[in-house]
Amino acid sequence: MDGITKPLFVDAAEIQRDWGVSKSQAYSIIRRLSSQLVKENPKALILAGKINRAYYEECCGIRKAQ
Repeated sequence: MDGITKPLFVDAAEIQRDWGVSKSQAYSIIRRLSSQLVKENPKALILAGKINRAYYEECCGIRKAQ
């Protein structure tokens, strides 16, 4: 690892950079992923306007499911 730790949650600005979408589209993606996460894990911690980094990276194919 390069010594830089990433935040536990991804925000709309990061999704905008990753996917080249508008801010409103980024928030739409967050809502959709948050909804899926709650269905898969009802006890998951959900923050408004953010999504868990591990779940986001898994859904985007950046990280393998554990």
